[in-house]
This record gives sequence, structure tokens and C-alpha cells, in this order.
Amino acid sequence: VTFVTNNMIVWWSVFLVMTTIFIFLNKNMSSYSSLINYFIIQESLGLLFLLLNFGFYQFFIVMMKIGVAPLHFWIFSVTNKILSYNLMWFLTFQKLPFLLILLQIFWAQGFLLLFTGLLVCYLQMFSMKNYKNLLILSSTESFNWIIMGVFLSMFNSLYLFLYYTVLMVMLISKFSKSNFNWLNWETILVFLNMPFSVTFFVKIFSLSEIFKLNNMLMLVMLMLMFLSTLAFSYWLINMSVKLYDKNQMNNNYYNFLLYPLML
Repeated sequence: VTFVTNNMIVWWSVFLVMTTIFIFLNKNMSSYSSLINYFIIQESLGLLFLLLNFGFYQFFIVMMKIGVAPLHFWIFSVTNKILSYNLMWFLTFQKLPFLLILLQIFWAQGFLLLFTGLLVCYLQMFSMKNYKNLLILSSTESFNWIIMGVFLSMFNSLYLFLYYTVLMVMLISKFSKSNFNWLNWETILVFLNMPFSVTFFVKIFSLSEIFKLNNMLMLVMLMLMFLSTLAFSYWLINMSVKLYDKNQMNNNYYNFLLYPLML
């Protein structure tokens, strides 16, 4: 009992430290509403984590703290005012310590929740018309795949997480260079699961591990991947029918960095 209690205190301390780091990084934002929302959500869930220390309740609480689909409903109230590398931090490194805790308390039926989250993300993408929110949804969906991969192959998932982080650093920094919603073919191809792109590797490695467990499950996952392609068709339509003059000023050095990493 003492060992479990000590672990609980350490985990709760990690939650508090990550909340403090996030607030410190974003203290210069023009609007403090996002910080207040994040603080209230994280600290409320942290208190519930200490009180409900039995069964699968802690698993749900940690999933909600990370913002894993379908428990990601609070994310957009926080990310509206977050830009550039702070957004990259929120979508990647901010989640990493929670992921290690999730490994310790994983619930066996959690895979069904993750599958449901993928479906919710894809359906939500059909109604989403903001490019930044589409990017956040795609990141949330990819993180679901990473979590499923972690429980099946830790090494592959760590490699993919590092690879995913490098791509997000470049994409989000360029995404935030202008005042308008940045969009070009590089972003579309990466998030449309183009072969040898970041999301392609995330999903193909996860599928290869899931295939060892259940063939029917893999078939369902492939159908979900096709649904994601349909969801991102909004980007394709907009790029096909509109001209973005500002995107003609494309930075060539990104082509030298982005595409070799995809190959």
C-alpha cells in the first residue's frame, strides 16, 4: 500500500510540474483564457486522480489529461491562442510524461476506447473548417496510434515519436509564420498518410503489431485509415480551387529538410 501511495504522489507531482512548465512557456500570450482553462482542467483531473485511485478510473483520467481521443473535447479551448513552438510543445513533449504513467495503469479494454477515439476524430474532421484545428485533430489522431503502438512495441513507438516530433517542429513553425492559416501541399501530403511520411510510418508500424493479435482488427483499422483520407479531402479541395499567392514565397530550405526525412 505504501509503494502504491508513493507512486501516486510522484505521479501527481509530475502532473503539477508539467502544468507549471506549460503556464510558464505561455505566460506571454495575449489572452489568459487558454491558460486558465488549462489550469482548471489539469488540476481538477489531478485531484480526481488522487481520490479515485482504484479500478480503471485513473486510466480514464490520465487519458483525459493527455487529451487522447475521444476524451479530447477540452483541447480546442486551450489551443486557440497557442502558436508556433508552444503549440508543438503542447502536442508532443507535454504529453510524454503522461504516456509513461499511462503504461503503468493501462486498462485491458483501453484499445476499444482508442479505436472509438479514432472514429470520433475522423468524423470531427468532416465538420472542421479551420486549418489549425485540422492540424491539431490530426496530431491527436496520430497520438492515438502511437499509444496503441506503445503497448505492443515500445522501441518502435519511441522511434516514431521522435520522428513525429521532428516533423511537427518544422511544420508547426512554418504554419505560424503568417497571420493567415498557412497551408500548402507539403502539409497536405504529410497528413494524408503519403507513403514514407510521418503519419504513414506511425500507422503502418502500429498495424504490423496489431496484425499479430487479430486479423479482423487490422481490417477495421485499414477502413479507418481510408476514412481519414476522406476527412482530409477538404484540404485537397481548397488547394485545388484557390490560389494562395503568399504560398508562392515558399522557403526552399524546408524542401531540403522535409522530404529527405520522409524518405
